[in-house]
Amino acid sequence: MKKHNRVRAVDFARGFSVLMMIPVHVMMLFSSMDTWENTITGKFVQLLERGSPIFLIVMGISFAFSRHANKSGILKKALFIIALGYILNFLRFIVPVVFFGGFPTSFVEASGLQLSDPSRMLNYFLKGDMFQLVGISLFLIGLSFKFLIRNKYILIIISLVIMWLSKVVSGFQLGVPGVDYVLNLMWGNNFDVYFPLFPWLSFILMGLYLGLSYQEKPEDPDKSLFRPMLYLGILFLVTGKLLCDYNYEYHFGDYYHLGPGGSMGLMGILLVLFWVYYHIERLLPKENYISTLFFYCSKHVTSFYLIQWVLIYWTLAFTNFSAYNEPMVLAIMLGINLGTFLLLYALDQYKAFSKSKKANLIQKTA
Repeated sequence: MKKHNRVRAVDFARGFSVLMMIPVHVMMLFSSMDTWENTITGKFVQLLERGSPIFLIVMGISFAFSRHANKSGILKKALFIIALGYILNFLRFIVPVVFFGGFPTSFVEASGLQLSDPSRMLNYFLKGDMFQLVGISLFLIGLSFKFLIRNKYILIIISLVIMWLSKVVSGFQLGVPGVDYVLNLMWGNNFDVYFPLFPWLSFILMGLYLGLSYQEKPEDPDKSLFRPMLYLGILFLVTGKLLCDYNYEYHFGDYYHLGPGGSMGLMGILLVLFWVYYHIERLLPKENYISTLFFYCSKHVTSFYLIQWVLIYWTLAFTNFSAYNEPMVLAIMLGINLGTFLLLYALDQYKAFSKSKKANLIQKTA
């Protein structure tokens, strides 16, 4: 039963983070500055934005459950996820420009993304985002998986090293175009990459450490997973806060390209928040609509992420950028949510139909 609760808590946290993607992304693209800074929705979404990387910690925990996975299988999955990242870039950036007449003038002025500028088109196609981070991280972990699962404490050391090096190597390039692109994905300091491996890989590795700790004593998840999560969270939170108070510009910088103090502080917040999610989930009835919704989002995390981004940018092509008041932003959020869940439902129905058709075909040929 305890193991069951533990699995529910992990899916609960991931499902919540997935569900919060749409409010955050819609506010980023559609809300006016006044709506972002001076409304209840804007302030709430700013808090949600800081909590969204909890998904990375959950992903690391999930990696621990794949300890017996085939290495080649892990690497193939990593390459597939990386490919999905570029497919997503094509769908959300290139398709609206080529087939929908482009984005509104305000967005073109801010981004330079237009058909007459091939270099900007290529730049947006190659933009580094969450799928690139997840895929490359999985690839690197897959290469050293057996070593890492035998030496779980080294994961904390590697996480700390990545955090502390994040500002040291930030923006470092060699002046070789192809190589510099890879280095940008590793530790870029511009918005050609939103989630560089330094420092965000440290969040995944911390999750892997916690997942391996849990597997050593799965009968008591509170002691093996969530209590260490709380202690580490408090330690990282206090340390990160002190470092940011000492030198905010260096240790925090901007949210997407954090320094060591910002990374430690954010990780501390997320670990404590994860512990809170665990206790909230335990208090809820076994069968309830909230958990059911979160578990559904957790199960469909990849499809959800892809669909919501495509719908958001395709909607942007027919509306306006950074221009709407609170009621209009809430209406767009509702529309994107409805569209995402309808498409997920249609995808589920198609998969079920294909599976049933295949089963019937096997029966007839048996």
